[in-house]
Parts: sequence; structure tokens; C-alpha cells
Amino acid sequence: YFLNDFTINPAVAGTKDAWVAQSNNRFQWVGITDAPRTYVLSLNGPIRYYNMGIGGYVFNDVTGPTRRAGASVAYAYHIPITEEIKLSLGLTFGVLSFAIDGSQISLQDQADVAMSNLNQQVIEPDAGAGLHLYSDKFWFGASAPQLLNNDVQFFEDYDESTARLTRHYFLTAGYNFEVVDDLVLQPSVFVKYVDPLPVQFDATLRAIYKNTVWAGVSYRMDDAIGFMMGYNYNDNLMIGYSYD
Repeated sequence: YFLNDFTINPAVAGTKDAWVAQSNNRFQWVGITDAPRTYVLSLNGPIRYYNMGIGGYVFNDVTGPTRRAGASVAYAYHIPITEEIKLSLGLTFGVLSFAIDGSQISLQDQADVAMSNLNQQVIEPDAGAGLHLYSDKFWFGASAPQLLNNDVQFFEDYDESTARLTRHYFLTAGYNFEVVDDLVLQPSVFVKYVDPLPVQFDATLRAIYKNTVWAGVSYRMDDAIGFMMGYNYNDNLMIGYSYD
């Protein structure tokens, strides 16, 4: 979440000094057939003269016979609070696609009407909003994707579906502590809530040396412990890896 917080919060668009292009890929439960795989490609940057930021991203999330994909564009306006602190307000709009490949499903009842069409797809509009308070030392953000709360309707003649794009609520925060020269400790947290599930959080601590080499550990509530490392080359290229 801390490596590509723009995909979590549209208000992050343009908060960096340069345009940022990123590819993020997550493979869960490695070695298990049909395990979830997520791919994200994003781009965002500042329009300094107008205190604005713009960007967009595409993603593809595959789990077994199901696929969730989408594309979004984002706009953010940055308001100076002090010489060092700014507040950014952002909006995002896009489309989400949900698809089921029935050819990958073994049915007990071959006449099941739910699979009468082997390939089914639903496309829905989406929108989100967020705010991001930031400086060189800290950041705090709040965002909410899937604000439209749309139904996912696979059958035109069946209006009793309970499938819905439920609203999510996110909080992010972090701080950069300069412990000694060239060494920064960066604690951060990512809080997630979606009704009716309990609140879940991720907590991470990274050590960054000379803004070049970094390593860290994270904890995801009731789920996993993660270890991560990365390398920044000339402030232009970053590569990172984590294992839960």
C-alpha cells in the first residue's frame, strides 16, 4: 500500500515531484492452483502551475474462474496549508468489469441456469474520493472507493441479486524519522473497513538507508507477516519485493 498509495487514494495524484509510472504485481498462495493474482499499472503526476495532479490506472485481478478488471482516471487539487504542508482533495472515475468463465467450473447439475452462458460479464461505472495531508515528514490520507454502491446484475430477468459493489473506507498514515545521518525509519499504517466486516489494519516499519536501499517488516491483522526489501537507483527507478 505504501509503494502505490495512488491506487488507494486519488488525492495522492501529483504529490510527488515528478511523474510516477508503476507496475505492481501480487501473487497470493504461491504453488496453489487458481490462487489469486493481481496486476496493476498506474501513472500520475503534478501540474504544478495550477496546483493540480492527474493520473490513471488499470488493473486485472484473477481468482480461479473469476476475473475483476477495471480502469480509472483521477484528479486532485492541492491546497498549501503552510510552506511545508499541503492538503490534496481528489476524485476518481472509472469502470469495473466482473467476469466468470463457466468452462473452468465443474457442475454437479449440468442444467444449472446460472451457468447457461459459459462466459458471463458485467460492466459497472465506479467513482471514489479522498483527501491527503502531506509534507516531506509525514502523510495522512482518507479515501472511499466504490461510492456508487452499484448492484452486480448478471441476469437481466433476475432482480433479486444481493451482489453489490460495497463501499470501502481506507485510512493511511506514516512518518519519516531521521534516526542518524542517511538512515530513516518509516512506520506506516493502512486501516480498512467494509460493512459488515470488522476493521482490519496493516502496520509496516521500513528502514531506508541513503534513500537507496530499504528493508522492512509488516503485519496484517489476523492474516500475515510480511518481509520486504527494495532498491532505489538514482531517484529514478525503484524495484521492490515482499513475501508474506
